[in-house]
Amino acid sequence: MISVVIAAKDQEYLLAETLAALVPAAADGFVREVIVADGGSSDGTRTVADAVGCVIVEGEAEAGLEAARADWVLMVAPGVRLESDWFREAGIAMQRLQRSGSKPVAMLFRGAIDDYGWQARGRELALKLSRSSRRRQAVLAPRKALLEGKKLAVYALRARAFTGGITPPPE
Repeated sequence: MISVVIAAKDQEYLLAETLAALVPAAADGFVREVIVADGGSSDGTRTVADAVGCVIVEGEAEAGLEAARADWVLMVAPGVRLESDWFREAGIAMQRLQRSGSKPVAMLFRGAIDDYGWQARGRELALKLSRSSRRRQAVLAPRKALLEGKKLAVYALRARAFTGGITPPPE
């Protein structure tokens, strides 16, 4: 079981999309808790998080990491939607790593743009070449290593993390 940490500030629509994508993993029992680290939102971010039963903490991502109870944490940005069966692949990879006793790793998801056309495919290619942008989207890693700021080896998951395609309603 893992904890999910989402750092959000004034991102209620993006947060709702990300939380909806986590439902299959929560229903399967893979996600133990979802923590929303609210950086002082003035919109409905807290309302959305509270409505679906998230733990809400004040502050940035580090505050969410400190509140997490599971050994493994998925850090995900608001607006990122993971494929519906991502947790199956991640669970198998976690079991292999624990059995082998190898060094802690950060699991990254394949970046995918939720749009059509050659421009979207070009942005996907740029995501693939940029590990740092993939880490900002979604990373699954041991909580202790993240809190200590350790530099982790990278394990690439085949599951995709979708971005784009969300347009909040006009104000």
